[in-house]
Amino acid sequence: MNFKYLLIAILLLSTTLVKAELPTLSERSKVVLFTCSPGDELYAGFGHSAIWVSDQSTGVDRLYNYGTFDFSTPNFYWKFLRGKLDYMLNVTSVRRFITEYKYRKIGVVGQTIELNQNEKQKIFSLLEENLLPENRFYKYDFYYDNCATRIRDIVIESVDGTIDFNAPDQSISFRQILLPYLETTPWTKFGINIVLGLTSDKIASPNEYQYMPDYMHQQFASATVSRNGIESKLVNSETVYLKSKLIFKYNLLTDPALLFGILFLVVGLITAYEFKTKKYQKWLDLVLNSIGVLAGLFLFFMWVGTDHSATNQNLNILWLFPAQALYLIALFFKYKTRKKLIQTSFVIMVLVSFAMHLWPQTTELSFLLLSLLFALRYLFYSRIVSKNG
Repeated sequence: MNFKYLLIAILLLSTTLVKAELPTLSERSKVVLFTCSPGDELYAGFGHSAIWVSDQSTGVDRLYNYGTFDFSTPNFYWKFLRGKLDYMLNVTSVRRFITEYKYRKIGVVGQTIELNQNEKQKIFSLLEENLLPENRFYKYDFYYDNCATRIRDIVIESVDGTIDFNAPDQSISFRQILLPYLETTPWTKFGINIVLGLTSDKIASPNEYQYMPDYMHQQFASATVSRNGIESKLVNSETVYLKSKLIFKYNLLTDPALLFGILFLVVGLITAYEFKTKKYQKWLDLVLNSIGVLAGLFLFFMWVGTDHSATNQNLNILWLFPAQALYLIALFFKYKTRKKLIQTSFVIMVLVSFAMHLWPQTTELSFLLLSLLFALRYLFYSRIVSKNG
């Protein structure tokens, strides 16, 4: 027999055996939603969710985690950047899970979900089915398909009734939900605000808040289930397994607004020196505008060249690319044309500096400082630089 077909046959047989050997959960079994507090790693900054199926009578101890990926994946970083990296479902024991999070000093809270025996068995079966090699990988989406929403959807599918999360509509956007987690890490906040596009400022529905583990925890706590006209709570108890021992503090000295404020001041002093000496520091504008163009091209790539829904329609391109590209193009023209083009760059930056406080996409002080810095340089060039500048 061809080895390829023999391997396929073995895999199919093993899959069948796994399904056949799935134990029947006893009355002592339980299903617990784990919610982990934010960690100090970038990827853990918004918390995490996992789900545990336990049965002391049958020895079942399966903690399912939808937030893992394989670092050995070919072209890992390129796929990650483009939003084409497959995340996967993994399973471990509760002891290993708690030990890991204790080492990382992250808090863990468990909510026992109120399910009947059929529902427990169904959720167990669905999770094991999702764990099969052909099912365990999925295309991660930060807002719509992640470690939290996958668990929510499994619970909804398993319950023989209708779940009402009873979540109030706060009329907040996807971006507003995540920003409080970034208050003590201003550089991360700066980077995320630059990369996320207008789609992130869409108002989320109450159920969509659950892309964030803490919000899902809150909504599970208030949720009710209606089965054949009988209403009951979705969660019957909550246990604190670990308390967070991490301390997050805001440090003004690490705020990019401070750095860019200092940069604006330094560039302003250089510009005043140039005005006084009539000596144009061309290298400064070449560096600044080249960085701006590269940043703008990167944001455009994140919009059109990736599968990330969160980075689409990014208005930050308007203050990072058009004027800067126009400046670099202007260098190839003679003085009069060059001056007109750079005057146009100045007008663009002034308009964008004003518009960014009116457009629907979230902005921050750092963006305004950088925008005004470019405007200052274009104004200086168009007013002062000689024909030989």
